[in-house]
Formats: sequence, structure tokens, C-alpha cells
Amino acid sequence: MMLPLGLQQEAVQRQYDEVIAPHYDLDSKGVLGQSMERAIEQICRCRLSDNGRPFKVLDLGMGTGKFLEMLQGHQGGLQAFGIDLSARMIDIARGRIPGLVAAVDDVAHLDAHFGVESFDLICTHFITGFVPMSLLAPTIHRRLTEGGSWSLVGGTKAGFPTLRKKAGEPPLKWLFGGRPLGVDELVCNPADREEVVRVLESHGFAVRECETFTPRLAFKNLKEFMDFAYFGGWLTPFVEALGLHQARAVTRALLDTFFFPVEDHHCIEIVLAQKKKG
Repeated sequence: MMLPLGLQQEAVQRQYDEVIAPHYDLDSKGVLGQSMERAIEQICRCRLSDNGRPFKVLDLGMGTGKFLEMLQGHQGGLQAFGIDLSARMIDIARGRIPGLVAAVDDVAHLDAHFGVESFDLICTHFITGFVPMSLLAPTIHRRLTEGGSWSLVGGTKAGFPTLRKKAGEPPLKWLFGGRPLGVDELVCNPADREEVVRVLESHGFAVRECETFTPRLAFKNLKEFMDFAYFGGWLTPFVEALGLHQARAVTRALLDTFFFPVEDHHCIEIVLAQKKKG
């Protein structure tokens, strides 16, 4: 996994095992579930499995297996495969998906798993903040069947504009010792839809459907924000880099008084692309 500056694989693995896994399926604010539903709608509209044979799906960064479970309800004959860095999340996934073939590993090591198996659909949902699309694309293209598809769901740098602005203001910097608070130092999301489409097309994919999802978010106080951003996994590296998860009672009270409430929105690209034939 090619992690952004200052973000080590061990740190990400610990965050998912210890912080995120127990809370992931709670899906504070419902953004994860809504994003997955939109991705499944794209897959169903394009009738990917209408070929009379088992439909092999690989979910890279599969988390607790929620997407595969949801997809099974719409696609008959699905054979589920997955990789995730978090052993705890994989354990949850194995409990909910009978017959799941899964590996605990970095998605960059995909070629070390599943033998010579190729897949009708490969999913990458919210991992392009950790692994650049340009690194994922060649491997995914190679492991897809002829005419197979890539379901990509991921945030862009246009997300959380209000939080980004507030994080750079003097009062918050003062509270945390003047430390730089830039999210982009810790994630490698694409800039926008144009970049997503450009990377896909340059690596031999044709975009079949593309939707920009901008869910509105409101946080009454620090607790609501932490439930979503830290325990939900959306901004966990940022919260830890800032030290917000260890903030003392006085700091929390000051944040509730001067920073919250906050209204903002995420910016998520939901794309279904097909490997070009030939």
C-alpha cells in the first residue's frame, strides 16, 4: 500500500482493528450505506451477471463485508472474495458471508492471493484515500475477466470544505500547538470527477456510469463529530495526527463552544467502469 506522507501501514492497521472495526457498521450519518446502495444500483442497471455462470466478485479493502452481503441480495450465484488489512474486520466479514474466500493483507499484494483466479467485478470502496488510483488500476485491469467491471467509490479533495476551512483558522491551531492540520497530507484522494475518469480511461477502462454524491453532514458537538470522523473511519488519521482523540475535558469544552455546531458535506464519486475488450 502506497500510503501518504506520515501515514504508516502499521498505524492504519491498528486504527482499523482497534478503533474503527467495532463501530464501522453503525454507520453514523448513513453515508457509507447510501454510497453502497448507489453502487449496487449501478451494478444492477448494467446487468453484469446475466451470463449464466457464477459471478465472481473481489472486494479490495472489504471491511466488514457489508457491501458483499448487500450485493448478494441482488445478484444470484455470487462467489465472494476479499482482502483487507484489518484481521478484525475480516473476522466480521467471514461471519456474515458463507463461503467467503478472504485474505488479511495489503491490497497492493493482491497478486499473492487467489492463485490465477480472475474476477467479473472488482470493488474498491473508500480505499483511494490510502492507495492512489494510478497504482490500483493496472492490477485491477489485469485481474478482471475480459469485459469485467470495476466498482469504485471514493471521496475527493472537494469533500469537507467547511471543516478544512475551520481547521486552518487561528483558534483551532492555537488549541493544538500550531500544528498543521491539512487533511491532504494524510490522504491521497483524487481531486475531482475529472481526475477519476482520466485515470480510468488512461488504464484501459470505459466509464459506464458515474455519479457525484454530496451528502450533507451536521455535527452538533464534538461527540457527534468523533462518532462519524474518528470511530466511523472517515477522518481517523487526521484526528489522530491532530491529537483530537486524546483531547482533555477543557479542550473538548472549548471546541463545543467555539467550533461547533458545524454543517458541511462530503464529495464522493461512485463509478462503474468496464475493462475494454481487446
